[in-house]
Amino acid sequence: MDDHEQGERVREWLRANGAAITTGIAIGLAGILGWQWWQHNQGQHRLDAAAMFQSLEKAADDKDSATFDQLAAELGDKFKNTPYGTMALLRQASEKEGQGDSTAASKALNEAVGAAQSPALAALARLRLARVQLAAGEAQAALDELAKMPAEDFTGLAAEVRGDALLALDRRDEAAAAYQDALTNLETGAPNRSVVEMKLADLGVAASEPGA
Repeated sequence: MDDHEQGERVREWLRANGAAITTGIAIGLAGILGWQWWQHNQGQHRLDAAAMFQSLEKAADDKDSATFDQLAAELGDKFKNTPYGTMALLRQASEKEGQGDSTAASKALNEAVGAAQSPALAALARLRLARVQLAAGEAQAALDELAKMPAEDFTGLAAEVRGDALLALDRRDEAAAAYQDALTNLETGAPNRSVVEMKLADLGVAASEPGA
């Protein structure tokens, strides 16, 4: 075909497929713009959550219980799909525990386990829930909660709480083994290392050599 025939073929093809091409371009542009809008929205959502969490911390520092409870509820409702929703529940649990309300603290921690966006936050919530349960005299419930934690998360801290729960159940040999496990997994400079060593000494067991 000469140049004229080739040009005619191209024009015919464009007339037949022009609408589809235009539609495809429009859909592509809409997808790009939609993605950019979504990213911007998500970024603003997280910024709003961070600002509200700062207000929550200030309310806690100011002992403003009414504002604190309101902000905690709002963070848990509107921003539960961000880490700040879970962090608000953890902070709320601390406040309730400080007030001696173990039931409310346990409720907040259970919600934090369900709302956590990362395994690490969920494990932290479970660890703290086990501590609250143990303080409330529910040693077996604490052991059950610790058993749900991944073995690689907060290993040393979890082992110490497990030892405390076993000791509360008068399972002294198992408690000593748990404390030894805690020392194996705690760093040499860990703040609670000396406490675990004292717990072992109270059981009449010498602490093993520090772990890595």
